[in-house]
Amino acid sequence: MGRNVELENYTSAMYEAREIAVERMQAEASAANAEGVVGVDIHEGSHNWQRHVIEFFAIGTAVLPLAEEIAPEKIADPIMVLSVND
Repeated sequence: MGRNVELENYTSAMYEAREIAVERMQAEASAANAEGVVGVDIHEGSHNWQRHVIEFFAIGTAVLPLAEEIAPEKIADPIMVLSVND
């Protein structure tokens, strides 16, 4: 009583739920024949109708390869530009 301790079952469940959300996102990207997923953001939230329920959202952008007839011969290497005026 009055001590701060880790709730190991809760921590384990949180990690597992987050991993499941990411795996589902990866499966959807794979089903769309994506090369990968970028800009991944993970949201955690609960609902008023079930306070003991926590929901994870894994949101990202699936990256698809360019079609052969559209793809250029070679895509130029990116160049980093830093503005010194801001």
